[in-house]
Amino acid sequence: MNLHKSGEDYLEAILVLQNKNGYVRSLDIAEYIGVTKPSISNATKLLREGGFLTMDGSKLIHLTPLGKEVAERIYERHKVLTGLLVHLGIEPEIAEEDACRVEHDISRETFDRLRECWQKIKAEA
Repeated sequence: MNLHKSGEDYLEAILVLQNKNGYVRSLDIAEYIGVTKPSISNATKLLREGGFLTMDGSKLIHLTPLGKEVAERIYERHKVLTGLLVHLGIEPEIAEEDACRVEHDISRETFDRLRECWQKIKAEA
């Protein structure tokens, strides 16, 4: 399954919520992302069919190894891009929004160079 931006956003949200709460429900995702519960139902169905997540008998959502890999990659991009933008003087809210847009479209090569730059900046701080 080829993931679109929204699918990556859902996986990232699940990872963040799992790390924060220890569990993830559809309602948690809807509130976190700001979409309706029917939108979450449709998205989680597609992500389950794609092998990115599972749902247990208690309706808790779990990332598969593939889903976790994708979510961690997107979340790392988000954190690095946000950090760089804030370092450049962008307001944190705007940096978060811009990072969300860029994290899906940036090439691996460009991101790798930006990550190296961010690591150097953090090491010097």
